[in-house]
Amino acid sequence: MRLAVWWLTLASACYSPSPAIGVPCGDQDACPTGLVCAPTSGTCEHAGFDGGRQDADEVDAPDDAARDATFDAQAGCYGVGLISICPVAPITEALVLTTQTLHTGTSPLCLDYTGTSPGAFCVIAGTTVSSAVGTLVSTVGPRPLVIVSTSTMTIDGMIDVASHRSGGVIGAGANDAGCPASPASTGSSGGAGGSFGSAGGTGGSSQGTGAPAAAASIPTTVRGGCRGSTGAGLSPGGGGNGGGAIALIATQLEISGTVNASGSGGEGGSDLLDDSGGGGGGSGGMILLDAATITITASGRVFANGGGGGEGSGGNSGIPGADPMSPMIAAPGGSGAQLATGNGGPGSVGSGAGQSGISANRSGGGGGGGAGVIRVFPAQVLVGQVSPPAS
Repeated sequence: MRLAVWWLTLASACYSPSPAIGVPCGDQDACPTGLVCAPTSGTCEHAGFDGGRQDADEVDAPDDAARDATFDAQAGCYGVGLISICPVAPITEALVLTTQTLHTGTSPLCLDYTGTSPGAFCVIAGTTVSSAVGTLVSTVGPRPLVIVSTSTMTIDGMIDVASHRSGGVIGAGANDAGCPASPASTGSSGGAGGSFGSAGGTGGSSQGTGAPAAAASIPTTVRGGCRGSTGAGLSPGGGGNGGGAIALIATQLEISGTVNASGSGGEGGSDLLDDSGGGGGGSGGMILLDAATITITASGRVFANGGGGGEGSGGNSGIPGADPMSPMIAAPGGSGAQLATGNGGPGSVGSGAGQSGISANRSGGGGGGGAGVIRVFPAQVLVGQVSPPAS
């Protein structure tokens, strides 16, 4: 599949060529990157210019009103929300998502670009984008995933940018560098759940203080969620990883499958050396939906929930917290090793915070991870299985 080369910046500072479109030119070298010298007009224009000035309302599209809501024809960019994608060559082929694990740091599918924030995103695109029932795209790596369609996007399969405790899977763009650090727990207390769209749960106390969770934050760009903190003791449970991040940009978007950007469960304390606290669950990550019309069908699921906190240890190793499996059911914290150890707190579901770990004599449980963030542009109400609520 032939892939275009891209310019990409944040929406607040969209790429704009200098000199501007329409400036007279004598040859190709007179135009900036992204523009060509149109022979019929003798001016710098986007590739495919037909010789007549083309205003935003004259751009051909399956649905002009829908396209205008997500496409800036003058700038040649896609996305009206937190980010804007500006191709320097036409998008000419459909994109069919197949079952695969896509690494956003190394995959050749990620389009190269130069912008004000090099390396910030992995972008894949098509004239249409589709994902069939049964298809699983599992995404890992350091950069959030951005999928662009110049027209319709239909997700009937599953796009997974979540982190998972089993196998140590870390979702694309998870554990963002901007995540605030939680204070450390002491004694054999539990770690705090990661905070992002809502706060994580406080670690359960035992022979010390359970870690309080950091405050929730409002992202200004597409970024991943935050890791839970490690419990206290000589063999504490590690915190769960935050969820990854994804942006879906189209004119019309329909989701009948699943988009998951949840955090993973925290590890239980180990009994190898002494009583130790459980790790906090990771917060949910981020999902950006940018389309004039967004439909979540009855079978569609869009969620970025927090992972459950891990159980503390004492006589037995603690049970780890669970990963979120459903938009509407909180991931449970680890429990069951014995009564003297604190259970982990459940992760967030809906707009709620992660729940605190339980305090106990021998060790405390980790707090549940906080909610992720789901943003929608242009503003519209989403109906269906969506957690946390879109904003």
